[in-house]
Amino acid sequence: MCRPYDRNPQYYYPARPFMVASHLNALILSPVVFAPDCADSFFLARLYFLPVALLHFTMMLFSYFGSVMQWKRWHKTVWIVSIPIVVAVLAAFCVAVWPGDWMDQGKMPLVGDIVSYGLGLVMTVGSMAAIWMVQKWTALQDEDEFSNKADFPVRQARLWTMVIALNLLFCWTGALSGSRIVLSVVMLLLALIGVLVLISALHPHRTKRMEMAVETAESDSQEESIAPVVRGFSVKRRKEILAAIRAVVEEQNGCLDAHLTLQDVADRSGYNRSYVSTIIKEEFGGFFVYVNHLRLAHVEAYLQQHASATLQEAVLESGFNSRQAYYSVKKKIS
Repeated sequence: MCRPYDRNPQYYYPARPFMVASHLNALILSPVVFAPDCADSFFLARLYFLPVALLHFTMMLFSYFGSVMQWKRWHKTVWIVSIPIVVAVLAAFCVAVWPGDWMDQGKMPLVGDIVSYGLGLVMTVGSMAAIWMVQKWTALQDEDEFSNKADFPVRQARLWTMVIALNLLFCWTGALSGSRIVLSVVMLLLALIGVLVLISALHPHRTKRMEMAVETAESDSQEESIAPVVRGFSVKRRKEILAAIRAVVEEQNGCLDAHLTLQDVADRSGYNRSYVSTIIKEEFGGFFVYVNHLRLAHVEAYLQQHASATLQEAVLESGFNSRQAYYSVKKKIS
């Protein structure tokens, strides 16, 4: 990882271990290298480029951009679908390394086609769903939704969805052609694209300033060590810090600032950031919960005080970037 971005890898390199490990699964194609003319090896290559490669594309999109959007609902479905694919590939690998041309005997070619094309169709639907979801997230950024919350890498998302859509065409071409030459060309193209995508994934694409992200990571670790210190403060000392925090966030209406940060509160209250963070976490459950509870209450109060006001107006006046952000926060906190 590039320095100094490696100091906060979860932010700048989401799903990095998965990205690297998934690219290594191409090693299962080693029988094709040593026995390219074998029917069993040829079947292994076809099976790899239909369901396996498509599974890889789907998980790559969801693991990277799903991590950015903090969306984890894809985990269970994708892992369940991956079980029959893994079993099929391991079985094909064993057939490829075992002596004898098994795929030239009896009904094995027919069974192989059914397994390959059946799982390939399932994962084609999965890949298209992943592309659609990432495009949906990208569109939300264009509409200025989640702009401060998600810090979404729009350019990378557009590039990856275009590349994976092209890879879908390559995979089906290689699987349906029945030609070793065509399949070899497809393998080379996908290998080249895979290298480029991997390099792209290992580049920090997030737009948040590195200093802010590193500072946040360092502060989180500092808070763990400083929490016992804060708990040792006298009641009077804790009340002073809490009063200074409330003065900034509540009395001075800092919560209505859509770009308010924990560091802003610390600077304006005159106390150490770690002290402020620890006090807020212990008293209110965290900075996000504290500020957005106040914003939600302000929306209700604003609508009551301004009978002709729209929800959009009340939301923007209360520190939210959009109605979508308001609904998202309301659902999460409620």
